[in-house]
Amino acid sequence: MLNRLLQATLVTMACMGGTAHALEKVVIQNGSPVPAAAYLDNYVADVAGFFAEEGLEVEIRYSQGAPQAAQIAASDGADMGQIAFEPYLYGYSSGMRGQFFFNTAHYNIFFIGVPEESDIRTVEDLAGKKIGVSNMGSGSLIVARSMLRGAGIDPDPSVFLPVGVGDSAMQALKSGQVQALSLWDGGYAGLERAGLKLRYIHHPKIGWTGNGGLFLSENSLQKNRDKAVGVVRALVKARIFIKENLDAALDIYWRVNPGAKQGATEEEAREKGLAELRFLSPFLVDAEVDEIGRFNMDDLATYLEVMKEEGVLTADLTAEQFASNALLDEIGDIDVEAVRERARNWE
Repeated sequence: MLNRLLQATLVTMACMGGTAHALEKVVIQNGSPVPAAAYLDNYVADVAGFFAEEGLEVEIRYSQGAPQAAQIAASDGADMGQIAFEPYLYGYSSGMRGQFFFNTAHYNIFFIGVPEESDIRTVEDLAGKKIGVSNMGSGSLIVARSMLRGAGIDPDPSVFLPVGVGDSAMQALKSGQVQALSLWDGGYAGLERAGLKLRYIHHPKIGWTGNGGLFLSENSLQKNRDKAVGVVRALVKARIFIKENLDAALDIYWRVNPGAKQGATEEEAREKGLAELRFLSPFLVDAEVDEIGRFNMDDLATYLEVMKEEGVLTADLTAEQFASNALLDEIGDIDVEAVRERARNWE
């Protein structure tokens, strides 16, 4: 069984032939202002020692949303970014260049939520209703507008009302100020953890196409390709770990984000925490190991077509230019059973 000393050692040394090596620094820029469950694989890869095994010391940085994170990553202010697609598509026409190399979701993170008791069941039912968004610059607006337009509803800006997230979004919905919300998965997970029960409506064309991933600028790909392969390999191992032992992953998440632990008792906190991690989780999808993080190019082509229809993408861009599975092809064999055993024996 792995003891705590060995667990700590895994984090601080690269396990190559039993010899400690100096770890190479890697900065990953995320689009969230604070730690979030969406980055659980990053936290597990760090704490469980998978980054260290690749000879990497990874610093996870936060920002005020995906647009800022995309700018930082694209301008090499970070080695790579973990960001939503939409800000890059906006920037592509202005010369932003790079590629996505690891798909972080199996669904579009933006969708519409309504109270379980609501009579709104389809996009068409949103006619004449107010929809709350975190802010008027949120990527969720792009998807919501496309959903409304596809249902024959004019997506006029007056339809949307900025309500923030968390308690303010919940109050806007409960008070009737808005009849629906257009947020992202992490925002909904927090509301569900707080006890709000919602029903969800996804985009009919791109609702189950992941729209976020690990992004490298063209320059960073040239400079940091080997590091990026190591990061991708560590993230694949982390997802194997999470699926094998979600309780251990929750403990790691709480270590990184203590504020996420909420409940009057340990039992209640764990119940809420596990519910948050299970919420539409890309980490718990049944998939072969060699499919983890891979992009479906046909789905991406459809996604790019929708983004062109919405005016987000104004230049020609193919799915193959936009994203690649090349780094995943380079990670080599992974000892899956060894990773699962580490997860099962985690203290």
